[in-house]
Amino acid sequence: MQALNYLSSALARVHPAWEAVLRQADIAARLADIDRQLSQQSEAGKTLFPPAAQIFNALSFASPADVKVVILGQDPYHGAGEAMGLSFSVPEGVRVPPSLRNIYKELAADLGLGIPANGDLSHWAQQGVLLLNSVFTVEQDQAGSHGKLGWQTVSDALIDAVNAQSPGCVFLLWGNWAHTKAERIDASRHLALKAAHPSPLSASRGFHGCRHFSQVNAWLIARGRQPVRWAAAAAQNSLF
Repeated sequence: MQALNYLSSALARVHPAWEAVLRQADIAARLADIDRQLSQQSEAGKTLFPPAAQIFNALSFASPADVKVVILGQDPYHGAGEAMGLSFSVPEGVRVPPSLRNIYKELAADLGLGIPANGDLSHWAQQGVLLLNSVFTVEQDQAGSHGKLGWQTVSDALIDAVNAQSPGCVFLLWGNWAHTKAERIDASRHLALKAAHPSPLSASRGFHGCRHFSQVNAWLIARGRQPVRWAAAAAQNSLF
């Protein structure tokens, strides 16, 4: 892979097992082009999220073979301090965004758990939940602004790596965009669960009541894999 500028700090944190994916000739070429575009935007004074070192945060926890669950998001949060390189997740101390609030509501309804006190989902990632956005970066206050940079080629390759290397995992496909990724998943080895997106605009049309979290754990247990401990270390019921 040729030397990169903007993405160098992010790549330094990637789990070694993902490097083979990112070094594939077509993916490396795409990353070089994305790196050039991000460098240009940064040099022009644009503020980009997440912080450069956190762009590949989702790839720093588990190898493709160790992924048990994939939760697909579309692009990062575009507000200051929100994006942290994990789909739907925000750092501790940041107000929990509406989509994540609805995820927490469904988690509570499904498993009877308390509402987490913050929106940091790192404890899921540490257990093999790949919190993957299709697009890895965004310009501040410009939702979807990096949708045409070429990130989808990279994220599709990462999905393909999990599909090929994981002994069996669950893909949570929330929203019409995520549903299109089902064709990349080997249904003989993995489980793809579809629901509406947890956004307030659509959660009432099939996300609430989907009971995906209990289905994930039942499927993992049936295949001899450890279930996900969805509950945070501390939870409270005052979030809403």
